[in-house]
Amino acid sequence: MLDRLMLPPRLVAQAVEDLHTLAVTLRALARPDGALAELSESVAALPKVEDELSAKISALQHEVAGLREWLQPLHQEIADLDDTSENLETALAGLREQVVGLNGAVEGFRGDLAALREKIPGL
Repeated sequence: MLDRLMLPPRLVAQAVEDLHTLAVTLRALARPDGALAELSESVAALPKVEDELSAKISALQHEVAGLREWLQPLHQEIADLDDTSENLETALAGLREQVVGLNGAVEGFRGDLAALREKIPGL
């Protein structure tokens, strides 16, 4: 029963202690070197930082657009080079077939020459 009578004063004491803690914390935050001062300075500097960042982003977008314009002809040249490469591959395949055919003709010629040598002893 005595606990029930002591409960409200304990609650009041706890509330007073909590208020004291809040007051001490607010004083610390509000000091000239406290976190609120730093936060206030940061908030004040934010528009300037935002403007600088926007300017840098704009400059970067401009540079990227210039780079795209510069790369566009290179892209076309690479596509043309790819077409040329494919044409060369086709031409080389045809040349390879001709060389194989010539090798066969040379082998036939060698066989004919060997047969002639057998027929003509001094050759």
